[in-house]
Amino acid sequence: MNKLDTAKRLLISGLLVFITGQVYIYPFGSDFRFSLSPIVFTFVLLYFYRMPVMAAAFVVAASVFSGRFMLEYLSHSMPISEIVLKHYPGGMFYFISGLLFYLLDIRKHAEKPLLAIILLTSIDTMANVIELIMRNQVMQDFSIVLSSLLLVALLRSFIAVLTYWSIRLYNVLILKKAHYNRYIELLFFISNLKAELFYLRKSMQDIEKVMNSSYSMYAQISGIGDAIGHDLKPYKEKALSLAKDIHEIKKDYQRVITGIEKLLPNPVESEKMTLSEIFEIIRDNSKRYIESIGKETNLKFQSQDNPIIKQYYSLVSILNNLIFNAIDATNEKGEIVVLEYTEGDNLIIKVTDDGRGIPEDQLKVIFEPGFSTKYDPKTGTMSTGLGLTHVKSLVEHLKGCITVKSDPGNGTTFLVTIPLAQLTSKGE
Repeated sequence: MNKLDTAKRLLISGLLVFITGQVYIYPFGSDFRFSLSPIVFTFVLLYFYRMPVMAAAFVVAASVFSGRFMLEYLSHSMPISEIVLKHYPGGMFYFISGLLFYLLDIRKHAEKPLLAIILLTSIDTMANVIELIMRNQVMQDFSIVLSSLLLVALLRSFIAVLTYWSIRLYNVLILKKAHYNRYIELLFFISNLKAELFYLRKSMQDIEKVMNSSYSMYAQISGIGDAIGHDLKPYKEKALSLAKDIHEIKKDYQRVITGIEKLLPNPVESEKMTLSEIFEIIRDNSKRYIESIGKETNLKFQSQDNPIIKQYYSLVSILNNLIFNAIDATNEKGEIVVLEYTEGDNLIIKVTDDGRGIPEDQLKVIFEPGFSTKYDPKTGTMSTGLGLTHVKSLVEHLKGCITVKSDPGNGTTFLVTIPLAQLTSKGE
């Protein structure tokens, strides 16, 4: 915090304390008053921990004295000397409070609310006693006065500390919510990236097979040429050139894969989540998507066994794709139920929606690359149709299987079966 910001906060604090000090009572039939302003002063000193305590004490004391002086002076009720004598003790109350706050280092004890309240009550009481002495108003029945001072000081200190901690806890909750949202975004980003990485590796294996076939073709052409006694050099060179080009593509794929792997966090053995935690994350993400497309889809998650999952990135990608497809398939107020249970050594996850269903002639091809019934309403561009293909490949990569049943007009159910051993062990 720079000097200008500090000066602004000091002046605003002085003004706030003065304004709140205009709501007051005279408890002892004299110029001594009780107000809410000490609560504001204490809160300011606690909350703005970088604000210099003594500077704040001086500015607030000066603001209170000068503000009360001007109000009294403008009312023409008494001479200037009497106005000074009447109001300087009020300003000194805040200076003494700030001085004691500084000497007792209250900010250091703010983490212990009970101790802070006790110390602040003592400060408030001592500052009030000193103000009474300055006003020459120490009564004979001082024990009764002291009891009143202690009670008011305790109440004001309690409110100040309560307000301070309430705002701190609120800020912590806001911060945790922001961190949680960023974590969710990162989790889905990594899940999607890992799914794409899986496909890149699969494509690279396919490229490797094609490259090997090209080299094999080159060798076969050479053998055929020698056998028939003809020079097939142009064909040999074309086959060899094709193999080299494929090899270059493979190297480009490898560079992309290596680059993505460097971006991904290193796997840690202790990384794990319960299935209910995964469901909670997917629920929050799905609700945001439902709201963004203007639907009121009811999303239910039911977990019977709640196993601990280590391969949660793959599972998140699988569930996220299935649930988003279900959301798109339901009407404005549809319902989706995600049910988890175990059968033997297998984890079963059933995703059921009450949407439009899938025609029987399409059930056999929904997992094929490129199949899609979705399109962008703005551009008319068809979807890539890779969502369910991704899901099937990820499930099979985990040694599982996925089946689908659909009743056109009434809904669809996807049944995912994965061996628990594949989900509870760390691997690619």
